[in-house]
Parts: sequence; structure tokens; C-alpha cells
Amino acid sequence: MQIRYKQYATNIFSLVAGGVLPLAFAPWHYFWLAPLSAAVLLIIWQKSSPLRAAINGWIFGLGMFGVGVSWVYISIHTFGGTSIPLAALLTALFVMTLSLFPAVQGYCFTRFFKQQRPIKIIITFPVCWVLFEWLRSYIFTGFPWLLLGYSQTNSLLRGYAAIIGVYGVTFLVALSAALIVAIIIQLKKRNHFVWIGYLVVLILIWVIGGKLAAIQWTQPTGKAIKVSIVQGNIPQQIKWSPNQIIPTIQRYTNLTKPYWRSKIILWPEAAIPLPLPYAQNVINQLSARAKKNHTSLILGIPVQIGNKQYYNAAIAIGAGSGKYYKQRLVPFGEYVPFENILRGLFAFFNLPMSEFITGPKNQAPLLANNVPVAPYICYEVAYDSLVRQDLPQAQILITISDDAWFGQSIAAEQHLQIGQMRCLETGRYMLFSTNNGVTAIIGPQGKIIQRIARFKPGVLTNKIYPMKNATPYVIAGSWPTLLMSLVLGLISLLR
Repeated sequence: MQIRYKQYATNIFSLVAGGVLPLAFAPWHYFWLAPLSAAVLLIIWQKSSPLRAAINGWIFGLGMFGVGVSWVYISIHTFGGTSIPLAALLTALFVMTLSLFPAVQGYCFTRFFKQQRPIKIIITFPVCWVLFEWLRSYIFTGFPWLLLGYSQTNSLLRGYAAIIGVYGVTFLVALSAALIVAIIIQLKKRNHFVWIGYLVVLILIWVIGGKLAAIQWTQPTGKAIKVSIVQGNIPQQIKWSPNQIIPTIQRYTNLTKPYWRSKIILWPEAAIPLPLPYAQNVINQLSARAKKNHTSLILGIPVQIGNKQYYNAAIAIGAGSGKYYKQRLVPFGEYVPFENILRGLFAFFNLPMSEFITGPKNQAPLLANNVPVAPYICYEVAYDSLVRQDLPQAQILITISDDAWFGQSIAAEQHLQIGQMRCLETGRYMLFSTNNGVTAIIGPQGKIIQRIARFKPGVLTNKIYPMKNATPYVIAGSWPTLLMSLVLGLISLLR
């Protein structure tokens, strides 16, 4: 009876610890909850068998993803036309699948690293967390959302991002959690010298991060340039309606009218809901207007290749040039896995423009008034390696998206926070353009310089600098963190 009571208690603690973890991320930014939440899970794992650790890890994942990414329900039900029970079921399956990662992580941590001494906990816990986050980011196309490192864009640990990237920051958050648990263990044993030592290390990690945050790794190249980002706020329900094409183009054109003197004007993903080459006349007219005003207009538009093949694309026209075809497509939103089986089964599997094909790798940056610009469409910005491959050539980063798919949920704020991490890693400005918000300009230090209200049409305009040189992260990437984690894990496993 007592054992069953303890199991119920640990299940509840696991669920609560996972459920509060998303509060460490945008829009709440209680970054200190990230190490505390992870510390609670570590305490539970430390006293568990491999099977119980897997169960508690899965329950932790249910809380974490159930709160943190439940916004997928909105795209499935509200915009996917799926019934409430079926949308709830699909969302639950998505959350339960993602929860398998912390479940397997818990199993491996307790099964292969049995001696839970403080020094071993300090090594193996952050190692396991980093490796499983990396696996989740890339296996089966990946879902690099709610990585622990993203929660620290406003904390002292952000200073490490330019050196070791988001996975390195994740390592330090998990290390902080392990140090907290190690301090608790030593306090119980009354080993004052040891727990004070752990506390000093914990404090140093955060203080050094604050000092590193003050370093400017990159420098402006040339003069400041004026940029304008247009937010059309086209309702998702009518965006792809044929009779909405002309009103949509007119709205963007009218909003842009006072800003043609800006050096770069940015419209969001699929701002023109008509594929090239059908929209070629419109593009020619916009290009002529932009060229006359010596501005580069960058916009999102589908590009048709052949009869039924489409790229989700961004193009630069006027005083700019180049096309970018999206490389990381959203499953079910932009393409349907197992299409022959699923297409037509539910309304959600037949969304508008869900037949995109993957763009080629190693595409050249766009040019905007001779400034190299690296574009990313929708959640591509969440893939750190994809962003890094465009650097140091690219001097400005842009993200165009349509987060209207997720209504008034927290998804858009989480998306913007990921953009902040990319700026911290690369030392570049980012223009973050969305259909209905969040539309913002992010500085090289990861700070939001300016943003405009969500769910309203408007234009954000300001001056930014193209940036040159490379941060240590741009030079080395995440590989030092991943290799160090593998080596430390193997050493700990062998010992």
C-alpha cells in the first residue's frame, strides 16, 4: 500500500514538474523554472527503477508537451475542419508520442548509469538531456520545440549561446538542475564543504554567463538601413479563397504605400496566395515599383513547378534578387506522409496548399540592396544547423511565417523566442514577419527591439545594421557540445 502511494505521489510530481516547465518559455519567461523542473524530475529518477523512471519520464512529457504544444489542436480543429473528439484524439496522440523521448531518456539514465553518486549525476544528467533533445530535433524530421536552452533567452545563461549554441545552453540548464540535487544530497549528509563547493560552481556558471552576454562578437558593416515589415492580418479561414486573392494583394500594397523608401520591405509567408507563374503580372508590377524607389521587396509566395508540384518560397524583387525554397516542411500542414493512405481520410489531411515539395540544400542567400539575407520560412528557424549553414555570408536573418494557424495560442510567442536564440547564436539582426503577429525586429543580442500588436494590420519600421564576422558558435556549431556529451556519457558508462 505504501509503495503504491509513493508511486501515485511521484506520478503527480512528474506531471506537475512537466506541466510548469512551459512557463519558463515565452510568453511567461519564468526561466528559473527550467532548472527547478528538471531537478524535480532528477530527484524522482534517482530513486526509481528503469521501468518506473520511464513511466515518470513519460508522465513528465505529458505535462510538458500537453501544456507547451497543445496549440496543435487549434490547427487541427479550427482550421483543419476536424471534429472536436477527433482533433482532441490526434492532439493527444501527438503529445503522447513526444513524451516517449523523456520516457526513454529516464530509462537509459537509470538503466545504464546505476551508481547515482552526486558527481555522476552532475555528469550524466545533462549529457542524457542534451542527447535526447538533439534526437527529438532530428528524428522523423524532428520537432525542435521547447528545448531547455530556448527558455534562457532572457537569463544570464544567454551569454553562452554565441559560444555553444542552444544545446550548450540546454546542457548548462540541466547541469544547474543536477547541481541543485547534488547540493540537497550533500546537505542531508551534512557535508558542508562539498555542498558549498557545488553552490559556488552553480553561481559561477550563471555569473560567467552574465559577463559573456556583454560581449559583442559581431560588428556592423556599413551604414544603418531602414527596414519595414508588413503585417496583413488576413484571416486564415479565407486566406486561400480564390475571391480573396485581389483583396489580399490590395491590402499589402496599400499598407506598403508610405514605406517604399525603406531599403528592405518584408511581407510574410504566402503573402500572395497565388502561385508563380500565375502571379507573374503582380510580381512584375511590384518589382517595378520597388526598383523605382531603390528598395528590395521580399515576400512569401508559392512557386509551382510542373502540374502539381509546389515550393513554399520567398523571393526578392525590385532592388533585390533570388529565390528561396523551403527545406524543412511541416508534416500534414505542408505535405502529407503516407499520402496515398491518409489523403482524404479526414479534412485535416487535405488542408489548402499541403502538397509542397522540399527545396534543395545549400541555397544561396537572397540579395537585398546588395546585402546578403538568409531567409527562413515558418518553423525552419528552429533548426540551428539550417541557420548556421548560411553564415557568416548572410548579414541579416529573416523569418517569414503565418502563425494564424495557431490562433491566439502561445505558439507565436514561442516561435519568436526561438528567433531570439538564433540572433544570440549568430550575432545578427532578424526581421520576424508574420501574417497576424508576432511581427518584430530582434537585435544581435537577442533583445526584441520593436514589435507590433497581434491580430491587427500594420507596418513595423526601424533601422538595423547588416552584421559581419562570426561568433564561436557559427564557426564550430553544436558539435563540440554533442561530442563532449557523447564522450562524457561513454566514460561514465564504462566506469
